[in-house]
Amino acid sequence: MIKFLVDNALSPLIAVKLRQAQHDAVHVREIGLSSASDPMIFDHAEKKDES
Repeated sequence: MIKFLVDNALSPLIAVKLRQAQHDAVHVREIGLSSASDPMIFDHAEKKDES
């Protein structure tokens, strides 16, 4: 299954719509990364992919 981590430059509604379509999606605001740097977001995505 593809997991989506929606960047802060995009609307949180994108994550909502993806979930409504049965996709695994989260917006960075939902996980406290709205002001995180890109490397921090990439690191989070890599760690979540391993679980």
